[in-house]
Amino acid sequence: MQDENISYQSIREGNVVKGKIIKKIDGKIYIDINYKTEGIIPIEETKRYDFYDKINEGDEIEVMIKNTDSQEGLVLLSKIAVDKRNVFSNIKKTFREKSYIKGKVIRSIKGGYIVDFGANITAFLPMSHTKFFTGDILNKEINLKIIQLDEIRKNIVVSYKDYFIEQQKKEIEEIKKIFPLNEKIKVFVKEIKENGILVTKENKEAFIPDFEIRWNIYERFAEKFKVGEETEAIVINNNLPDKLLLSIKKLKENPYKKFIETNKPGEKIDVKIKEIMVDKIIVSISEEMVGIVPLTEISYLKRINNISDLYKIGEELKTVILKYDEQANIIFLSIKRCFENPWRKIEERYPVGARVIGSIKRIIEGHGVEVELEENIDAFVSIKDISWFNFNKIEEVVKTGEKKEFKILEIDKNKFRLILGLKQLTTNPWNSFLNKYKEGTLIDVKIQDFENAEMICQIIEGVNGKLPLKIKNISFKKGDIIKAKITKIDKENKKVFLTLPESEKTEEKKQLDEYIKTHEHSFKMNDIINFENVNKEDKK
Repeated sequence: MQDENISYQSIREGNVVKGKIIKKIDGKIYIDINYKTEGIIPIEETKRYDFYDKINEGDEIEVMIKNTDSQEGLVLLSKIAVDKRNVFSNIKKTFREKSYIKGKVIRSIKGGYIVDFGANITAFLPMSHTKFFTGDILNKEINLKIIQLDEIRKNIVVSYKDYFIEQQKKEIEEIKKIFPLNEKIKVFVKEIKENGILVTKENKEAFIPDFEIRWNIYERFAEKFKVGEETEAIVINNNLPDKLLLSIKKLKENPYKKFIETNKPGEKIDVKIKEIMVDKIIVSISEEMVGIVPLTEISYLKRINNISDLYKIGEELKTVILKYDEQANIIFLSIKRCFENPWRKIEERYPVGARVIGSIKRIIEGHGVEVELEENIDAFVSIKDISWFNFNKIEEVVKTGEKKEFKILEIDKNKFRLILGLKQLTTNPWNSFLNKYKEGTLIDVKIQDFENAEMICQIIEGVNGKLPLKIKNISFKKGDIIKAKITKIDKENKKVFLTLPESEKTEEKKQLDEYIKTHEHSFKMNDIINFENVNKEDKK
């Protein structure tokens, strides 16, 4: 018991007082509240709320007087009542001032989530108001706007979406002040990336893409900057939240625009080789401008496998302006157009119908063959012009690297190549066949294959005929030479139809038997002879 001479503070139920924790025993907390008796927070409260392990002996806390005359002779205290009052007071202040408050999303319910502000005071977060939050929202402490508050029923509705939009607006306003549109500003280089540089101003970041750093798209911009150094840029777009775009190149006039105005396609200019790539040469036109010579614009005739075999970096060249890509600031140039195009007079060197020697450069199965002529003129043989005879693969007829004679069929000036033929060097076997054989001719044929109840037979090389297998127990095999009769020649589709002589006689006998069955008079031998003669006449 405390000394009676000491002045005690006024203690009444409902008052909030400060006290020091004396001890914690079995879930009960004993507190000195500067009164004639100690105060106690009962186990019923500490079990329900989670503050027991968070406070220690000697800590000073605020408590509410619940009862001055408890059964234990101690003042009954409550910490949670003070906490609830403070939390709810903060909620009312936040709602009144339209500011934001932190809360922890503790569980999901139908239509949304429950948010805890502490002291067992909760709010409802509708699902529609979680928009803009990325990731899993459960068990996350987040900032929220209070959009509804019923102080009597203690009903609270909160929104993350409203908080996010409001903060975004503030952020946009701040960034627009730091990065004013169309104004030149000073920024610091924070990071040099492959596709641009990251810069900062007043702790706000902006990215300058490579296409806004230099007019020349082939210039190595990274060599011009160092991390931490100051540089100038102009703000060309601050229409947030979509885009914050800065430009360094627009601090100067576009040099390509002036060049295009004074130099027209077809004009010749002197350039210097800056870089050699697999499919192009990058040349320097001036200190700020480059041009491109595509591989196809280097030579009319030469087959170029490696540009470096012909040109070196630093070498000066004379070129012709081909065209401009004004949007990308690209000037396309040509070396070969400084000279006369030999393809304009190609007929004089390679007239259609002439024979030429060429090497098989590449076989393209299903399409044809690329041929390299002695003067490096491109040539092509279509698959249909390779052979009169059937083949499964082109490489069965020609081999890569093989030299052969070809016939010039056509000149393709658009693709700068000759169209050649290989089979045109020999006579078409179909024409030879037509000159030699007629329908009804009995010939020797060679069995090539069996397919779909037919024998495929070679008549002459390059011309086959089909022979239907209507007779049973025929023991033919591939390679056999047999007698066959040409029954039909389809000139339009270049097809020949055959039959076996024995098969033809069997067919005549069937016709005779059928005739006897359907006629009831008797036959004489002369009648049969006459029938055969009539039948033969019909077939002529």
